[in-house]
Amino acid sequence: MKGAKKLIRIESSEQNSALKRVFGFFVKVLISSLAVGFIAFKLNERQTDLSLFLDHLLSLSFAEIVLKFLIPSIALMMLNWWMEVVKWKKLLDTNVEISWRTSIKAVLSGTTIGVFSPNRMGEFVGRVLALKPEQRIKGSLLSMVNGLSQSLATFTFGVFGLLILVEEFAKVPLGFVGTKILQLTLVIAVVLAFTIYLRMNMLVKLPLRWKALAKYHHYFEVFTAVDARLLKQLFNLSMVRFLTFILQYVVVFSLLLPSPNLLQVLVGSVLTLFSSTLVPFLPIPDLLVRESMALSYFQLYDFDPLIVSVAVLVVWLVNVALPALIGTSALFTYRIFKAK
Repeated sequence: MKGAKKLIRIESSEQNSALKRVFGFFVKVLISSLAVGFIAFKLNERQTDLSLFLDHLLSLSFAEIVLKFLIPSIALMMLNWWMEVVKWKKLLDTNVEISWRTSIKAVLSGTTIGVFSPNRMGEFVGRVLALKPEQRIKGSLLSMVNGLSQSLATFTFGVFGLLILVEEFAKVPLGFVGTKILQLTLVIAVVLAFTIYLRMNMLVKLPLRWKALAKYHHYFEVFTAVDARLLKQLFNLSMVRFLTFILQYVVVFSLLLPSPNLLQVLVGSVLTLFSSTLVPFLPIPDLLVRESMALSYFQLYDFDPLIVSVAVLVVWLVNVALPALIGTSALFTYRIFKAK
């Protein structure tokens, strides 16, 4: 009798494991289909911009295409996402063991889910799915730190872009004193934000103040290992990563225009990325947000709106869409629902 019950439990466990594998495979197919479908939809929607870019490429020699566009764009894209892999692994290593291979797969699969979510908010979902079930809550909490480090880098660059923009366009309406006060306020905001960021380990006390989170206090202890030294490293890596974003715009604009004003390209692209982070909770696709922001800033410098639209699309394709497509293969290399 006991043997029969044990056999039934074994069969039931095997059936549950099989169902989890099937359901997990279905989820991965669904996510991959949504990512590929979204990218295809955007390409179809932006046929005019894409055709203009392809026509421009065909007017160049093969050497120019490779040296001016393919090599720098792909190299910057790889550097960008490698910095993110390093950041993610440094954070996870404070609490859980994670291999470089898993870290790479997590970042890529996160990009796949993020590509079709508003402002790429689904990135952290793909990352924690690559972790073991018992690691996912800690991974989710640590992803907050990772996001804040990148947001602070974006904010820092954005403020420098605003300082230049204010210097050029705000003197007449605000006057000299008003302009300097605004610029000083922006600098103080950066210093204050960085100071708060370095006290990230104070988050461990959050559940003690909110009774609703008290029972989850042990999870928040992950922040105790995130010291100021690590936070500075994450910030530096985030700054390098943001710089790759900006250089990608420089590469594309230099390809599309004979002699673009590099300072104007830098300011426009910095403010585009900075402003995009200010609307994280609006249900608007990342590409649409970036294009709207880019048009508003670059038109201040009399850039052709069509060229700006093409540049935003190309940078998005290289820096987001291509890694997202690669990430679809990473999704199929691990189980979403692990069998007990």
